[in-house]
Amino acid sequence: MSALGAVGKAWAGLLWAMMALAALYIGFIMLAIVYMTIFRTAGWAYNQFVFTLIEYGFIYILFLGSPWLVRTRGHVYIELLTAAVPERSRKALSRGIAALCAAICLVWVWYTWGIFIEHVEDPLAFDELRDDRGMRLWTITIAYPVGFLFMAIEFIRYVFGRQTMHSGEAGVGNERAELEETRRSLTEAR
Repeated sequence: MSALGAVGKAWAGLLWAMMALAALYIGFIMLAIVYMTIFRTAGWAYNQFVFTLIEYGFIYILFLGSPWLVRTRGHVYIELLTAAVPERSRKALSRGIAALCAAICLVWVWYTWGIFIEHVEDPLAFDELRDDRGMRLWTITIAYPVGFLFMAIEFIRYVFGRQTMHSGEAGVGNERAELEETRRSLTEAR
């Protein structure tokens, strides 16, 4: 295996691990909600910090799982236009759309990195709603630039890679093709 192939495999493994962590976090949230509901219903005291972990979890799940969805084309996108053009035009159009998506993600990286740095440097930047728990705002805003950067990298793969983001098959047939692609990529990442 070449060095580039090893880097590609490690990158795929990292994205898969991030997606797996997001899936585990969803399971944790489910259990935490059951815990809080049972304790509230019974009138028992419960740890309020669990509620904070649930709220913050939604952001982490979004930004941990999104790069994997872009990689496996599991995100929402519409193939109507790319299905209506000839194959040669479709490839150029698909690469252009992927480049636009990457550019938008990189703009968000820039702005969210600034927000993160502001929160790190400000010793008083606490979550005002959770002030009693001492949650620093950077603990949530770190997810934004990291997630957007990883998504941008994945969109860039569709710009310069062999495979394009769009298959040109609108409708149910395309969903089946993507399901098979996702199954294949999940088994390869392990």
